[in-house]
Amino acid sequence: MQLQNRIAYISTFTAATIALFAIETLFPKPAPGIRLGLANIFILIVLLTYGYKEALLVGLLKSVVGSIILGRFLSPSFLLSISGTMVSINVMWISIRYIKGLSLVGISILGAESHIITQILIMSSLFFGKTSIQYLLPPYILLSLIAGSLTGIIAYWLFTKFKRKLIIAEIT
Repeated sequence: MQLQNRIAYISTFTAATIALFAIETLFPKPAPGIRLGLANIFILIVLLTYGYKEALLVGLLKSVVGSIILGRFLSPSFLLSISGTMVSINVMWISIRYIKGLSLVGISILGAESHIITQILIMSSLFFGKTSIQYLLPPYILLSLIAGSLTGIIAYWLFTKFKRKLIIAEIT
């Protein structure tokens, strides 16, 4: 793929990721701090299509630019967002590389679970006592399992559509 096309696709995915990150704040939340993580759909597609460094860049830009748009830059929610995103991208990349046969939904679930566990660990160590984690983990892990499944299903559907269009664009 030509460099210009690669940059254009990654830029488009980055813009879509930031837009979904900002729009998702308008949705009702099942619990404080829980989001569906729809922006992670595009991060997962970038990870699968373009690779680790590109996905890290998209994730970083999502957290930074999204928090600037929402007026949360350098706030506790920014810290939670960027740390959860970076850890989840690493977990998804490791699962893609080393767990053969894992579905896109499974990869998404691992990303969602690692994201929420990272956020809870940071919250409990910086803002709450250590004992709070035992009460937060079970419901939040269940909610992230549901969210990760949903985003994984959507990512799979979009990835199959995108891959076909990408192959056609490379041929013509």
